Amino acid sequence: MRKICPRCGSDRVEWVVPQMWSRWICYDCGYQGPIIEGDENLAKEIRDDFIKSLKESEEK
Repeated sequence: MRKICPRCGSDRVEWVVPQMWSRWICYDCGYQGPIIEGDENLAKEIRDDFIKSLKESEEK
């Protein structure tokens, strides 16, 4: 299990303020908030959904 961004599936996440355990930042998408733990399959599923939503928003 590894820590991943719930928005884009990246594992490039880090604590913003160590005293606030639920405040993390993702260096790939800029998300700030709680993160999740998961395996590569979950990260890939989240990443695929994130890319799909980006493409859909660009088409609008």
